[in-house]
Amino acid sequence: MSLRHVAAEAFVLEPGEAPFDIVFAVRVGALDGRHPESCRAVLARIAAASAVGCRLFIDGGNPLRELPIVPTS
Repeated sequence: MSLRHVAAEAFVLEPGEAPFDIVFAVRVGALDGRHPESCRAVLARIAAASAVGCRLFIDGGNPLRELPIVPTS
């Protein structure tokens, strides 16, 4: 298991880093629904750094909310 702390708008895989299987986004304003353009950009970055079947959970409720990740190609 590995953990990264990075601004969502700057999220990319580091050289040699494997794609993520699961993503937890905590306090990411772009994913709370108020900023659709920022949300699309952040989701694209997450998709580009994610393995097929990756799941994205955000701290937007109880239980956690899950957002879909659309693969990039």
